[in-house]
Amino acid sequence: MRINLIFLLFTLVVFQFKAQTSTNSPYSSYGIGERGSLENATFTGLGFSNVSYFDSTVLNYYNPSTYNTLAEGQPLFSIGLTSKLSTFEQNDVSEFKGNVIIDHFAMAFLLKKHFGFAFGLKPFARKGYSLTESIALGSDSIKYTYLGKGGTNQAFIGLSSNLIKYKNTTLSIGANFSYLFGASTNERRSQLVDDVIGGVDWKSISVNSFYYDLGLYFRQSFKQKHHLTFAMAIDPGQNIKIKQDSYLFFGVIGDPEEYDTLSASVNQTGSIHLPTSMNLGLNYNFWFGDATKKKSFRNSELGIHINYSTTDWTTFSNSFETTNNLLPTNKFSFGLQYIPERKFTEKSTNIKFLETIRYRAGIYQYTLPYSYAGEQLSDKGVTIGFGIPLLAQQSLSSLNIGFTYGKRETTAVGSLNEKYIGINFGIILAPSSFDRWFRKRKLD
Repeated sequence: MRINLIFLLFTLVVFQFKAQTSTNSPYSSYGIGERGSLENATFTGLGFSNVSYFDSTVLNYYNPSTYNTLAEGQPLFSIGLTSKLSTFEQNDVSEFKGNVIIDHFAMAFLLKKHFGFAFGLKPFARKGYSLTESIALGSDSIKYTYLGKGGTNQAFIGLSSNLIKYKNTTLSIGANFSYLFGASTNERRSQLVDDVIGGVDWKSISVNSFYYDLGLYFRQSFKQKHHLTFAMAIDPGQNIKIKQDSYLFFGVIGDPEEYDTLSASVNQTGSIHLPTSMNLGLNYNFWFGDATKKKSFRNSELGIHINYSTTDWTTFSNSFETTNNLLPTNKFSFGLQYIPERKFTEKSTNIKFLETIRYRAGIYQYTLPYSYAGEQLSDKGVTIGFGIPLLAQQSLSSLNIGFTYGKRETTAVGSLNEKYIGINFGIILAPSSFDRWFRKRKLD
């Protein structure tokens, strides 16, 4: 029954992934689309500090070495919903765009004592934009329209294992093995402003390729209250296989049935080289007890997360594009998490609801691989989030909510700037403590 339900949910999510419009960003016109900026609600609240965060209540597919940190017999099902509300501004013109998508579906569980396993589905790259410009030509003007849509999805399985597990020291490694699939289109229309006839340059890129990423973490505990973790996740530079169909049409713009095909080139095979991306993280957790008025103690926790990542996009290449104007990027994020009561499942009848919530806040700043007038775009913002336990039958289930306010901009005159608000929801489901999986039962 459990397996059938998981399979049904997975199938529904696959169809939704194919149908959803995943972005409304002009920056997604490059290659197979824009990567990043869609985050799990848990990590949103921490300023997108994802590589260094893990415990038995969270499924962290950003760092595959964390899968074996889950509780024995308590697998986690995770699904997320992401929304982004953006206002684009250029000179005196502004436009509002918004979209809501499913950002992931995943499951993970502990295998034996030192191994963890996970599988799932999430977006890999997204394309969605619509731009228009007019250029004066004598007594008339030429109108250019640029359209793009589609995306690439990532179906993955992951495995992690402890290399060292001794007293207060843990060293773990892991890897995700993925299959990338999907298609995206780029379309350029040109016509006189007062005419419906024009030309259309239409290209479609489909992706069917394998991919992998690696993770590692080292954790050292001191005096049972202090825990220091160094974590790393790497996407090694890889070539992914693509196919391109290219057409040149002439006819009534916006009515494909009225198009005449001037040229066509189909099933062209090639590849896209994605650069190496490295994400480093440092996490410090401090456990402490607070005295209450009733002479009892709360087992509280304060977590500090610092992440830094870098990607050299100058090494990006596309078999069907001769130029690469992308720049290296760097990202810094900082997050705090406060848990008033860590042992809420053991004290669920004796503590207040607000003491069970995980409170999160963070900031982030990073550069984008795009530039305008010689100035590289930056993206910065602030976040807050909440992890709300679902206390039914003492399970590790939770509802996670993350809020983001950010800006993408340059100071150059005439640049396209973006202000956005993100609202992310995530649900993590786990069996109750009375219904653990893989438990050996004795028959009387």
